Amino acid sequence: MTTQIKEQSDISPKSPIDSPETVSIRVEDLIVGRRINHPIYDRNGVLLLASGSVVNSRFKQLLRDRKMPQVEVHSDDAFSVSLGALAGDPMLEAANQGIFSTELTEKLDRLIESGSMFVANTGPAVRNSMVMHGCKAYDPAHRDMLFEQQQKFGESLDGMMRGALTGKVPSGSEITGMAASYLTQLTADADCVISAAAEAGKDESLSQHCLQMSLLGMAIGTELNLDESNVRNIGLCGLVHDWGMVRVQNKIGKSRRRLSPLERIEMQKHPIFSLEMLEDVAGIPSVVPVVCYQVHEQPNGLGYPRQRSHNMIHLFARILNVAHSYVSLTSSREDRPALMPYAAMEYLLRLTNDKTIDQAPMRALLNLLSLFPIGSFVILTDGSAARVIRRNQDHYTSPIVQVLQTANGKKVDPLDPDSIIDLHASELEIDQALPTPGKEEIDLTSELFDGQI
Repeated sequence: MTTQIKEQSDISPKSPIDSPETVSIRVEDLIVGRRINHPIYDRNGVLLLASGSVVNSRFKQLLRDRKMPQVEVHSDDAFSVSLGALAGDPMLEAANQGIFSTELTEKLDRLIESGSMFVANTGPAVRNSMVMHGCKAYDPAHRDMLFEQQQKFGESLDGMMRGALTGKVPSGSEITGMAASYLTQLTADADCVISAAAEAGKDESLSQHCLQMSLLGMAIGTELNLDESNVRNIGLCGLVHDWGMVRVQNKIGKSRRRLSPLERIEMQKHPIFSLEMLEDVAGIPSVVPVVCYQVHEQPNGLGYPRQRSHNMIHLFARILNVAHSYVSLTSSREDRPALMPYAAMEYLLRLTNDKTIDQAPMRALLNLLSLFPIGSFVILTDGSAARVIRRNQDHYTSPIVQVLQTANGKKVDPLDPDSIIDLHASELEIDQALPTPGKEEIDLTSELFDGQI
């Protein structure tokens, strides 16, 4: 039996939004007192202001009250009513020049706007076959194997990305094999797999970023009761969605610095580069290009490359956007250090309020990792140091931990069964989160984070 997951789009293909004649303008950039020659629409194609009208303060306040950060303005009006346009906003100029448009993206845009995107289960939910281990330590040999495999997958993926950049066609079967392997491992012991992947991802390479996103995306899809085919496709999309960053890195480098506006435009073109690199890969499901194209879109319409809003973004892309946000926040970037896992989770929970990320996948991520994510380090109320090793059902603040060090600094035997503590069933609580040993991490976002993930 086919089960629809309520992802059918209700946007008419005749909607005026995203046409070559309109551009997205920030509400705050609209100039009061300017007359428009063409109508202004919202992201769903609803008329907001008729042609011939004058932009006034009340109109802008009504848009703020509706929590609308952007409106669709005809390109002929954009440079007369927009502060961004008058200031030479590179993103607006880019939209007007159509530099994000290719024959391939136009084909995907038509598909997205046709309202045909939906997600359906054709088999049982993967979650039904997940093995839950409760208050049990990892098998050390198995975890070592997972760590080595993660590194091997990273090397293989990096080779495929570099090869695709020079025109070598990647192996579709090898990519799908990675996703299938992850799915098998997740059902056997998701906590252990996520922990091993997080440790292997300390090198913060592009390939490890893609691998972690693939794994977290699959785990989120599992939490959302998707079936094997859907979960595997999420993993496949996660593996390949950022390949275009290789081309970007060749152009603007990897230096740890804040990007200029024009460099940021170049970076935001990487989904299109990824599509071009994957165009000749055999055996890639048809949903993959759509999802790769949309991973960096946001439900509030402030993502890229098309600034689409919630119901015009594929479910898999919204899932991977949450995974991307977590992995990116816990990795260092050109303009900031990495956040501690706990700080990243707190910040992401706040981002659901303004629909920067989707609530359902974020709730699933919280179920998976807990508020103190798997692999993170904490101090307990008795002064001992521990590592979070497993989720604990819906007890987000009381995960299962393994004590590593007593309050007086004595190392604890990892094979001691008493070192594993279910904090929900214990009098102990988490007193504070700790940064990952050997990794530069911060626990504050207010001054170092600019809102871009």
